Amino acid sequence: MNLSRLFKLDRTSLIAFFIGFVFFFAYLTLSLVKHAHYWTGYDLSITNQIVWEFSRFTLPISSVHAYAFTPVFSDHVEFVYAIISPFYWILPDARMLIILQVLAFILSGIPIYLLAKRHKINNYLSLAFLISYYMFFGVQNALWSDVHSLVFGISSLSFFIYFLDVKKKWPALLFFILALTSKEDMGLLTFFISFVYFLKTRWKLNLFVMMVSFIYVFVVFFVYYPNFTLGYQYAGENGVLSNINLLNYFNTPEKRSVFIYSFLQTGFLSLLNPLFLIPYLLDLGHYFVLGERVTSAQGLFLHYRVTSAILLIWPAILVIGKFKKLNNKYLALYVLFFAFLVTYLLHSPLTYLSKKWFWTTPTGVKNIEKAIEALPKDAYVVTQTNISPHISNRKLIVTMWGEGKDFEKNSPCGEPKCDWFKWSGDPKFMLVDTAPEWNILHLLANREDFISALSNMEREGVIKKYKQIGTSTIYTVHKRPY
Repeated sequence: MNLSRLFKLDRTSLIAFFIGFVFFFAYLTLSLVKHAHYWTGYDLSITNQIVWEFSRFTLPISSVHAYAFTPVFSDHVEFVYAIISPFYWILPDARMLIILQVLAFILSGIPIYLLAKRHKINNYLSLAFLISYYMFFGVQNALWSDVHSLVFGISSLSFFIYFLDVKKKWPALLFFILALTSKEDMGLLTFFISFVYFLKTRWKLNLFVMMVSFIYVFVVFFVYYPNFTLGYQYAGENGVLSNINLLNYFNTPEKRSVFIYSFLQTGFLSLLNPLFLIPYLLDLGHYFVLGERVTSAQGLFLHYRVTSAILLIWPAILVIGKFKKLNNKYLALYVLFFAFLVTYLLHSPLTYLSKKWFWTTPTGVKNIEKAIEALPKDAYVVTQTNISPHISNRKLIVTMWGEGKDFEKNSPCGEPKCDWFKWSGDPKFMLVDTAPEWNILHLLANREDFISALSNMEREGVIKKYKQIGTSTIYTVHKRPY
């Protein structure tokens, strides 16, 4: 490699580098401020505990999970967390995960830009596609929604696509393997990406990738999950391939809105390349058709639409490279217009940086931080979901879930059914905060029901106050909740 060429970037490449830096700073600010304000939650607490355990060379068994005290591989197959765990030797904290996630995504813009240059896309348009990729609404929601292995997978997938395009065998295989480590269903994407490239180029490596992807998916879903776990948690009631109905692609307003906003993001340019839309359509299909009962994966928000960024920008770049009349600076304005329009219409997370509420620290934060300091070290704790990511680098921490409890007599609330909590295991302490800013996303219960449940459990002697710090309370736990 000629190192002098590597560091002698042309003007457009320097601008691309600057764009990447701006988005890195924006997304990092967005994510770290959210975490500092105790708005992160359940997913980050699970991921943080997993990576922390990997970094200590212990089998990752999540206690904070809904399926508490089960190996994490019984729910998802995400080897990527083992790969990044050495970073916890530097900073064993959820913030390290946040930094790594943002960095991984920003780096995935490199092959997007290089792909545009390879296909002789106009300089202005190349930069516009890069900005559109960084601004994709699915990306914004993914980087806002805690930390997910799928985002790391997208970074590997973008490099995999680029090296398939330039026919670089060993780098393509490296990023193919890295993509597979991110999540159990990533093999579906590598299979169909290789499939469309094989139809285009007839390069035999694509057949090999397709074969390995198929074997990987088959082993995971039809051998590993049925025989070594309780089964794939996100499958239909009668199995992964049960109840296949193509009408389920469009049978709800949420699903239809995904298609509309996804194509709108690139000004419908990706529709000009139907062959290379196959991976995008099948990616949505495995959520909308095969995984229909996973309601959280059906809409515009959360992290599930992050894959759409690469799967729609990529076909748009390839097709514009064939249309010389479209390949100009005016189309760059067109692409940028729709990128900003969708962000505006959906009030996507980047807009939060301009909001006063985003920069205002919730009143409970200082109290929580003092309470965490007062909590006995290595204590076995049950806590609410927005506190959990800040203390989940420990073996024993469980999540409290709002749930009612029936009483035949001696009801602590004077009613047959009282607000209550459930949790797993035998925690010795409970840490909660009842500041007015917290809602059902932070408490897994309505705030009023949350406070009522604490009172009911205190009356019943399940919990007793250990220390009060403003709106934060440390309780000792004396009984199981049920």
